Amino acid sequence: MNRNQKILAVVAVLIIALYVTGVATQNSSGGSPPDPTQNELVKTLGRWFGGADPVALEEVSGACLSGSTLTIGGTCVITVKPSDKDLRELVLKPDAPVHLTTRAPHDDSSLDNDLKPGEVVKVAVDGKGADITLACQKCTIVVGGED
Repeated sequence: MNRNQKILAVVAVLIIALYVTGVATQNSSGGSPPDPTQNELVKTLGRWFGGADPVALEEVSGACLSGSTLTIGGTCVITVKPSDKDLRELVLKPDAPVHLTTRAPHDDSSLDNDLKPGEVVKVAVDGKGADITLACQKCTIVVGGED
């Protein structure tokens, strides 16, 4: 076997092992099908290979920021500082409808999104940092955390 064939064989064995492990560890409690995101193997692989780093609260600044809470009456621009990390996520959880505008990571195009009350939203920010404009009549937004 040449080098490429050996690599392909190892990958095939790994895929088969992951499939068998996933099937064997499914919780067959009847009723609804199991949620694959709750499988321990999937959680472990997600920790190893998944997602972007969170934006630290110290990397966020803005006139409406106090502690880990944004208090907005109209509009507010928050700034996420540049970083040596390629991609990070800023977690926001508003208590009222909010309109968000920011720059797309690794691009100059503008992104708009309407945030729903109580919904946790992750805003992707590249290494250049970003200015994020938030608009609402009157709202507070928790910055950071997962829930």
